[in-house]
Amino acid sequence: MVNIGLLGDISAGKTSILRLFVRYLKVGDIEKVKGGKKCTVVKTDFSGEATVPGGDKEDSLNQKETKTIHPNRVVFREDSTGKAHTIFAPGGDRRRAVVKMGIITISRIATQIIAVVSLDRELKRQFEFFNDVRFFPDKIYVCINKIDLIEGDKDKKLEEIKNKIDAFFNQRKISVIDYFITCGEIVKDFAEVEEYNNNVAEMILGITVNR
Repeated sequence: MVNIGLLGDISAGKTSILRLFVRYLKVGDIEKVKGGKKCTVVKTDFSGEATVPGGDKEDSLNQKETKTIHPNRVVFREDSTGKAHTIFAPGGDRRRAVVKMGIITISRIATQIIAVVSLDRELKRQFEFFNDVRFFPDKIYVCINKIDLIEGDKDKKLEEIKNKIDAFFNQRKISVIDYFITCGEIVKDFAEVEEYNNNVAEMILGITVNR
């Protein structure tokens, strides 16, 4: 059994990634991606989501604008082996005591950590979140989310971002095992949306089922 902790700053896309993965499981698309295998949802718990007051806008997965207070959780099972795996996604607002407690708890119990970084804001602010996480393992995965927001030379900009992330974690004696580039949402008018959304499923499977 693998416990995955999705950790990242506020609105980095952790819950959207979790919901998208559930969608892949429920509609059977999980078998169509690279390394795909038949898996079944055992339990989902999104009760940690609180609707933002006055937040009447909806995201591209038709969810009301929300903030994660308590960690969200998805448990899924490999049909061929019966092994179950759990993905946890605590909130990113570490200034709230209850949220910070969730971050600390997940960072301790997770056997694998995925640091989620969003491309809709400066890396410096997001690094501040990770500076507050004391119980990081010495090897982690990184998910660079919201790739649809990059304009211009995508490969060059991604390489620059990876170098900055490597430098930050290396200072803490943490190495990045692998990078995953995702959208984490159903984005309209983005030709490569399916490819990058598949990366969400491939990321989770690669760390759990296909280790």
